Amino acid sequence: MIKCNKLKTTVATTVVFAVLCAVFLFIPSGGYEQWKEENSGIPDALSSISDGTTCRLIVVTNRSGIRDAEEFAEEVIKMCRENSFRSLRLSTDIEGWPEKLDIRVYLRKRDVGGKDPLMQILYEPVNDGEKYDIRDDREKYRMTILETE
Repeated sequence: MIKCNKLKTTVATTVVFAVLCAVFLFIPSGGYEQWKEENSGIPDALSSISDGTTCRLIVVTNRSGIRDAEEFAEEVIKMCRENSFRSLRLSTDIEGWPEKLDIRVYLRKRDVGGKDPLMQILYEPVNDGEKYDIRDDREKYRMTILETE
């Protein structure tokens, strides 16, 4: 009799565990998708504002931190030149490519508006009086990184 009760308890526990696993694996969860996006390691632009010559961007790292600020800034600027952000595309059909970039960087989407940015990336022509664009005139630009934290 004791062996039978232990077997019933083990079977019941196994069934409950299997049902819980099925619920968590097969029911789509918005929490998991958000976690996956926030930890993808791929920077993404959330918003852009352009005043004709300067494009101001808000970018999230989707990482736990930034090890090398210069390497990260170069990656983001490359994404701007390639127009390869996941959530947003720069509009270049009316005014062309921007002449300057002013990028505010946050760790996560939820930090925007609630925390100060981790850093600011400025990408500007060396000769400010000349007219260049970020895509075609890379060698004529300087990158400045202002770490705010």
